[in-house]
Amino acid sequence: MPVRVRLGRIVALLSATLGVSLTLAVRGSGPLPGEVGLARWANNNTPGFLDPVAGLLDVLLTDLAAPMVFVVIVALVWLAWGRYPAAVLALAGAATALTRVADLVERPRPTPSLRWSNYSFGSGGYPSGHAVFVVLVFGTLALLARRHLPGPSGRRLARACWALVVVACWLRISRLEHWPADVLGGILLALPALLAVAWLEPRVPGWLADCAGRPHLSRLSRLLGV
Repeated sequence: MPVRVRLGRIVALLSATLGVSLTLAVRGSGPLPGEVGLARWANNNTPGFLDPVAGLLDVLLTDLAAPMVFVVIVALVWLAWGRYPAAVLALAGAATALTRVADLVERPRPTPSLRWSNYSFGSGGYPSGHAVFVVLVFGTLALLARRHLPGPSGRRLARACWALVVVACWLRISRLEHWPADVLGGILLALPALLAVAWLEPRVPGWLADCAGRPHLSRLSRLLGV
């Protein structure tokens, strides 16, 4: 087994384990130790020039707008790189259903004064839906950019996607939209799915080619454009 694959499996297993452990830990009746201080520090020390970015992300990644944004991104990937990369991105987007665990944990979001409040159904804070979305969607887009857009352009687009992931996750804390554990939980729960997509993406075309004699798989291969 290649070292890269082995490392990916170890990271995925570790991330899943930590994600489950954190999910159990946040089921208490208050913030975890250090969360209030970290959120207050982030709120006080985030540069003001990021405010317009935060406002734009708030608009684009709401529960109503995020699906439309995702459809547009998938359509652009289809036009630029073909049906198979678009299908891979759609698979990653389907994994954002992880955000539905929020109403199982029943963890409220922080108040502007960083006080613990009462939970109301449908407005759970854990895990951060924004964190899950940007890690899976823009993380996958970064992987596709490196594979299907060779040269400096692909590297620049990939870096821009990862920068957006970092900024979006940080702003959820600095704007007091989520406790730090909410964002960390979103990252930990989304990372195994992202690694699974990264492992599957280069292998599916080969598997379909090996099974070219099977009619249903041949149709699937033609449908995906591989």
